[in-house]
Amino acid sequence: MKIQELVINYHMTETCNFRCDYCYATWEGNVSQLELHHDFPLVQQLLKKLADYFLGNNPLKASLGYSSVRINFAGGEPVVLGSRFVNAVLYAKQLGFNTSIITNGHLLTEQMLNRMASSTDMLGISFDTADHLIAQSIGRIDRKNDWLSPERLKTLVAHYRMLNANGRVKLNTVVNAFNWRENLTEVIDEIQPYKWKLLRVLPVYSQHQVVTSEEFTAYILRHRTLRDLIVAEDNQDMWQSYLMINPVGCFYQNIGPKEGHIHSPEILKVGVEHAFSQIEFNPEIFARRYREVC
Repeated sequence: MKIQELVINYHMTETCNFRCDYCYATWEGNVSQLELHHDFPLVQQLLKKLADYFLGNNPLKASLGYSSVRINFAGGEPVVLGSRFVNAVLYAKQLGFNTSIITNGHLLTEQMLNRMASSTDMLGISFDTADHLIAQSIGRIDRKNDWLSPERLKTLVAHYRMLNANGRVKLNTVVNAFNWRENLTEVIDEIQPYKWKLLRVLPVYSQHQVVTSEEFTAYILRHRTLRDLIVAEDNQDMWQSYLMINPVGCFYQNIGPKEGHIHSPEILKVGVEHAFSQIEFNPEIFARRYREVC
């Protein structure tokens, strides 16, 4: 099965201003002190090694037949890193990557978008609910009880589109125990993202906030008028099907329900090829996720 674009998710930091209880982007040990962004040249070295390997000829490219590679900058919340995050996006673009970000949007400013929008091929925003009380229940609020409101979301999307007419907007919604009864049709229909990804909450560490298959399906069907925008991912679609790098610069993979992660050695120490060989990655499932849209 062939794809047009390979997507690598680089989780730059574990730090986040929200406290979503279902979050899987947490790592054991004192990772925060070892995150590469503390020494930005290390981030540049990592991105350069990824470019040399994945943009060149390699077994995965031979298997999947991709013609481009996108680095998706994620977290935690990458925007908390400020200029280090922006400079990483700009540098990745210089190396020849397509670029995207996934952010909760709360700290993303118009000034930051002014610097990076033209170098960001896709703006991804996590948006689980249009209701402040539900956001509190999920943990999608900061210490001041503030959140990403629908109005703020619309403002950010409009500003990005003004700066980058060719840029694509993606929204991610994690369907969980608190929001599965909600209807976001009005908000999503007004924004008209390139893609609205619906993810059934993944029990990487615990069963908290999980929903049944029937509840996940009910959420999808409630938004059937948006079916042309929706890409739904159930749990079986997510195991070993993401190409992910943690803040320390290791490939990592979700092992299975409540089993946490497995990590490769550090890429900067052993190289991309060896590190990549140390994790389980299923190209067939990956290709099914990206065969139509990337």
